[in-house]
Amino acid sequence: MKRLSLPRQFNPQLLGVAALFLLIMGIAAGIVSGSWGLLPIILLGLAGGLLLAWLVMQARISPGFWGRRSTQTSANNLLSLIAVLALLGILNFLGVRYGTQFDLTENQQFTLALESQEVLKELKQPVNILVFESNPPSSQRLLLEQFQRQSQGNVSFQFIDPTEQPGLAKKFNIQQTGAVILESGNRSQPLEGELKEANLTPALVKVTGDQTTRAYFTQGHGELPLSGGNDSLSQAVDVLNKRNVQSEPLNLLTNPQVPADANVVIVAGPRQRFLAPEVTALENFLKGGGSVLLMLDPDVTTDLEPLLNAWGVKLDNRWVIDGSGVAQQVGLGPDTVVAFDYGTHPITQKFAQGPALFPKVQAVLVAPNPKDTVVNLVSSSPQTWAESNSQAESFSYDANQDQIGPLALGVAITRELAPQHQANGTKPEDARLIVFGDSGFASNSFFEQGINGDLFVNSILWLGERDDQPLSIRSKDATNRRLSLSVATNRWVILISILLLPLLGFGMAVGAWWQRR
Repeated sequence: MKRLSLPRQFNPQLLGVAALFLLIMGIAAGIVSGSWGLLPIILLGLAGGLLLAWLVMQARISPGFWGRRSTQTSANNLLSLIAVLALLGILNFLGVRYGTQFDLTENQQFTLALESQEVLKELKQPVNILVFESNPPSSQRLLLEQFQRQSQGNVSFQFIDPTEQPGLAKKFNIQQTGAVILESGNRSQPLEGELKEANLTPALVKVTGDQTTRAYFTQGHGELPLSGGNDSLSQAVDVLNKRNVQSEPLNLLTNPQVPADANVVIVAGPRQRFLAPEVTALENFLKGGGSVLLMLDPDVTTDLEPLLNAWGVKLDNRWVIDGSGVAQQVGLGPDTVVAFDYGTHPITQKFAQGPALFPKVQAVLVAPNPKDTVVNLVSSSPQTWAESNSQAESFSYDANQDQIGPLALGVAITRELAPQHQANGTKPEDARLIVFGDSGFASNSFFEQGINGDLFVNSILWLGERDDQPLSIRSKDATNRRLSLSVATNRWVILISILLLPLLGFGMAVGAWWQRR
């Protein structure tokens, strides 16, 4: 029987080259396509077959091929390479499956807030996030991947090109690219504002929540309006709406009774007196287990003393002056108090040590009551005092007339209800009252200053018995590290970098050349 022989002009080394080429093509096809489908598998299989054929031919052409030292060395190198690649593959698999990220940015820009983590951890139903954007920025994809990972798979997301899926865009009435829709079951919720954590977490709660908090704002006494300019509460109302809190006006003059569906009643900066039936309506609401937020400015008579006295609260009615000079550094007067001291309370427990700004605030005093739990939410610094003469051209502390700080600027009171107010366990077990000595801190002029917005929103959420609702989340912006140079400094930088340094280098080169000569 004749042995199969190859043409003399055939070079067996071509099999090895072809095997290497197909191996590279197979790996590249798998990486580029993102999946190891039929094509990469075929290419890798052909590469393996050609490599095996090359080894067999080498053994036949050179009988002592496997015994050569070079062959053994090459085999050892190949096995080492395969072992290293296998190890890298295992490490890559473990890294993807059990990956851990480290956020080294100054303000933890790439780490979800604790409030967001709690919401995602307690998520009970799947939520699909539809982003109508064909070419999204990497920051959006990274944020959504964080939400998906923290939710243990309950959050999924899709990037959709509206031009390729016009039917889906029409279904959700998408008018422009960049719109975001959250779907959960039969409910859908558009995202208000930009796609960032501060907006996405409240939207998740809203689309998965099963109840709405109703907050009623009293009207008819010169209170801060719910809409308008700097002296309104429009920004606060918008944020409350994102947190599933519906804001409604309440006129106790026409109907001196708090609506039955009210969770919270807010009295924000009245300028006129309340009538006796109105005060009685608020008192009855509290006695029935309701929650009230009073934001009362100094130098204003409201006739709310019966309600305040029943809760052991007294307003000092003197301006608190801040002698630390912090407010003046940002262009405000000494009658704007900058506070950093917060009590231990669900409203403030997740606050950083950020400032709260109160324009024209008075101190809030509380007499101890065994039935009540009283917490000073925010207090002024020891450099403040209650000024007895608010009409003075300049303020200075007078030990004989003024009260030195620290002073309570806002208090939260929880009162246990008598058994007759808890019918069959359907009523809350306590009533809640918060009193601030200022209303301007929640207005548009100051809402975004420091933690003012957080303080106001968290107060409403706590009063509304919404402990499952995430508290306020502030955006994490990258620290501005740009170097601002004056015109003269900028000229010197240009002169040194463009003229002097090149001339110095050229001169050193000429000197070295001359010395060698």
